[in-house]
Amino acid sequence: MNLEQLNCLIAVVEEGSISAGARRLNLTQPPVSLQLQRLEAQCGVQLLERGSRKIRLTEAGKSLYDTAKRIQSLTLAAQEDMKNFQLGKKGSLHLGMISSGAGKRFFRGIRYFLQKYPDIAFQLYEGNTYQLLDALEKETVDLAVIRTPFSQSRVERKELCREKFCAVGMEDLFPHPVPETFALKDLQDLPLLGYRRWERIIQDTCRKQGFTLYFRCLADDARSCLQWAQAGLGMALVPESVVNLSQGLTAVPIQEQALESQVCLVRKKGRALHESARLFWENY
Repeated sequence: MNLEQLNCLIAVVEEGSISAGARRLNLTQPPVSLQLQRLEAQCGVQLLERGSRKIRLTEAGKSLYDTAKRIQSLTLAAQEDMKNFQLGKKGSLHLGMISSGAGKRFFRGIRYFLQKYPDIAFQLYEGNTYQLLDALEKETVDLAVIRTPFSQSRVERKELCREKFCAVGMEDLFPHPVPETFALKDLQDLPLLGYRRWERIIQDTCRKQGFTLYFRCLADDARSCLQWAQAGLGMALVPESVVNLSQGLTAVPIQEQALESQVCLVRKKGRALHESARLFWENY
């Protein structure tokens, strides 16, 4: 059993056929088929069910595939570390970060980590929660900072903080004097700008109280909501750490506890972290 055989197995399983797996590996079909035959012969069990249109794993094949993915992850991490040693760096860390940010506390944590480990090559990637979960799955980032709600089936998480939502908009949208807090029912007659992922949660909370809200615009990015609010299109409902990204807007906290966003540090479940990512995960 060798890495070439395991890479063939991974490619064929993930692409669904030997021909597609071969294309992914920039090979022709015969050598990939030969590698799989040799792998099955060495294991002494059948790994793939080839009868259907799409290749399926046997129970033994699934066990080996899971192990092969871990080996592949460790191999890629080792190759990345060696590249950084060539550049005079001792390891690397690829961190994904939600575009709305996670507040000053989180960036202080990053600065402390970089000061403590100055020889680690650090790269920060920006995106929304959907994009960063996809990057984690594809292993283009080691860790990511994302915001609830998100599916936790394929990630491990560490909660960093909890944030209330705020209503943010031009001052003329607010009653005078401006209240210290809003209940959702106070927003019934206003055009709202919101997170697409939070719209259902907000509406479910409202329905339990016997009303619904009108969302004029929905976005996957909090900064888009703030830009629309600055253009006078309505009142944005965004987490409180995002408010400092706005200029010239009024912000009032929302009372309902159901509108509490969790910012989490996440890693791909089952993926072995290389040393730099492990240090960040364990010490942040």
